[in-house]
Amino acid sequence: MIELPHLAPGAAALVNGQNHARIRAIRSDRWVGFDRARRVLRHLDALCDHPPTTRPPGLAIYGHSGMGKTMLVEKFKRDHPPTINPSTGVESMPVLAITLTSRPTERRIYGQLLMAMGASINERLTLMELEIRTVLLLKSNNVRVLVFDEVHNLLAGTPREQRVILQLLRYLSNEIKASLVCLGVSEARDAIAGDTQLARRLDQFVLPRWKADEEFQELVTAILRSLPLRLPSSLSSQSLRHLSRLGDGITARVFGILNELAIEAIQNGIERITDDSIESWRPALEKEAAFA
Repeated sequence: MIELPHLAPGAAALVNGQNHARIRAIRSDRWVGFDRARRVLRHLDALCDHPPTTRPPGLAIYGHSGMGKTMLVEKFKRDHPPTINPSTGVESMPVLAITLTSRPTERRIYGQLLMAMGASINERLTLMELEIRTVLLLKSNNVRVLVFDEVHNLLAGTPREQRVILQLLRYLSNEIKASLVCLGVSEARDAIAGDTQLARRLDQFVLPRWKADEEFQELVTAILRSLPLRLPSSLSSQSLRHLSRLGDGITARVFGILNELAIEAIQNGIERITDDSIESWRPALEKEAAFA
């Protein structure tokens, strides 16, 4: 087997495949590890391993939309999948994650948690009955970390509604002795600040926009290693600065640009991303406008 040091093992396994298969792989969601993401995952892993306590620690992750918060949660869930004890047949679900709706309510959150655990929902149940059923299932499933994404959606409610939901999150954490992880854009800070006790137990991790520095170079190198191109791509410092500006420092946009360029490189047979391709890249809408 020919060694391809410019590729990660998963990409190397695809590199000799047909073009359509490689393009499909590029368009599919994939995990790309880099230092910033690994630091967050180490913190999340520590929460999962933390013994049950009356005031469990937690984490709040803030960042612009597209900075990769949800991808981190998906990776965390894959690293801690549900398991079944072979001797007792009891299922353990160490990580349970939901996304708060546009205007969350207590009933909606209980309903989402029940659905995430695969439980049926009876709409005729009272709020107290929903609460009891949800807490019992969370305990029986041995949930260690509760993840709530899009926490900034709390701000759509009135101040009173926000306080009710924050108190609910804190209550669930206390009752099942599990850690809370809250994710959202920067405005989520304002939402969480509505409950001082909750805010104090959440460590904060901010995902700032990328700058054209060594950390950004590491990100780009990791993305390039995940692309099944047959030739190595080498980008100059000027191209990295230009790519950072094109992507506006947003992780998802940088991924999107490099994915597009990789697909073009496969289609035109170049098989690598060059400084010229970075320089000539234009958004699809801009290309269509120019063509028209």
